[in-house]
Amino acid sequence: MTDDRYDRPRSTRRSNARRSSSTRSVMREGGSARTSSGTRVRRSGSGRSGSSRQARRPSAQRGPSTQRGYAYGGSARNSRSGYGRRRQSSGLLPLLILALVLVVAFGIHRFLRLGVTVNGEKMTVWRGTTVEKLLDKEVVNPTPGDLLAIDGSIITEGGGERCSVEIDGEAADVTSKLKRKASVNIGDGADVTEDSTVSEESIPYGTADDSREFGLYWSGSIHLLSDGQEGVRTVTTGSVSGITLDEVTKPAVDSGYRIYTARPADKVIALTFDDGPWEGTTSEILDILEQYGARATFFTIGNQISSYPDEVRRAKALGCQVCTHTWDHAAGSGQGVNLTYMSASEQIDEIQRGYNAISEVLGEEPSHIMRAPGGNFYGDIISTLWPYVDAEIGWDVDTEDWRLPGADAIAAAITSAQPGQVILMHDGGGDRSQTVAALRQAMPVMVEQGYSFITIDEMLAYGVPDQDAAIDVG
Repeated sequence: MTDDRYDRPRSTRRSNARRSSSTRSVMREGGSARTSSGTRVRRSGSGRSGSSRQARRPSAQRGPSTQRGYAYGGSARNSRSGYGRRRQSSGLLPLLILALVLVVAFGIHRFLRLGVTVNGEKMTVWRGTTVEKLLDKEVVNPTPGDLLAIDGSIITEGGGERCSVEIDGEAADVTSKLKRKASVNIGDGADVTEDSTVSEESIPYGTADDSREFGLYWSGSIHLLSDGQEGVRTVTTGSVSGITLDEVTKPAVDSGYRIYTARPADKVIALTFDDGPWEGTTSEILDILEQYGARATFFTIGNQISSYPDEVRRAKALGCQVCTHTWDHAAGSGQGVNLTYMSASEQIDEIQRGYNAISEVLGEEPSHIMRAPGGNFYGDIISTLWPYVDAEIGWDVDTEDWRLPGADAIAAAITSAQPGQVILMHDGGGDRSQTVAALRQAMPVMVEQGYSFITIDEMLAYGVPDQDAAIDVG
């Protein structure tokens, strides 16, 4: 089929084209025009006449100009305004990112930095900082201590403790990490003594037998019966200096019979009481001892113990020592005062029964320390009782309270004692009220002078004095 539009004369086609163009022009200007068929076409300002039909057509059927008008007509202004807003938004974004980075950086900085006080000065340090780092950066410059040899001489100056450290009032070391608001005090270092090795050596004992004659008994308050005991010497060797130090930690005890009075470096005295326990008096004496924190030794009469078991137990509980003064004070053949008048078997019986009376009340074996009645311990009795007795105890100060000389005289005797001496008193055998009164006078005086009161076992622990000071007669 042939399109008749192209069969028409060229002039006709041009005329129609001009009319169509005029019509479109009139419609665009809001006017009216006639078509070739004479129909008037009117275009209003709103474009409802011609475009209303197009609006009802699907977009795919609309002409290219209509689609372009929709796409580029009324929406162009909106596109231009949105582009402006995008430009404004893109200008604010870097500022927001910068602000966020600053906030995060500030938070990290605040987390990683700590405020502390070092030797009274406030400062800021990095989290994880130790005292050692402060020293390395010379924030403080304490003087280190010295490295000392075991004898106290200096091996290396500055080789001791680097410094002393306290954090919030508690001791710490240089590896301690600091916490927020910590208060740190760094001081000079202490001296340090070199490491050392310690070994022990035995000290052999010898033989030294003192005279067993009666007259020598009074030359010392301690009468030791010994089979001999090895001593111990401690040898300390410095690991850096090589210096050695010897110390006798346990003196050797020679075998034999030794008479001596202890010579301790301490101000100690041994209070001793004979012939108890006794009604009333023993308890009063224990009250005084307890008041002053003093310990004493009670030489008891065996056949009296069962009548006063509470006093004996209380003495033990207060730290006092309970020993024997024989079973019945050498009654019978000993005439109530002298064991040497008795046979060997009677002497042994007096001691063993005295021990048994004590153990029945205390529930334990007593120390084998005794005091012979009247101080009569000489001659053959020493050999007889050797297997049963470790030491017989005399005295250095006799208060003679058994004579009832008055409380003042007894107190004067007590206060005259010297370190290491043994004082003789009585808590039994008669009225001992003067002894009690004298103790009340003397104890505060002796305590004021710095004396302590110990048991006989404690006095024996000081050992036999050096050979030059010990008695060596016979």
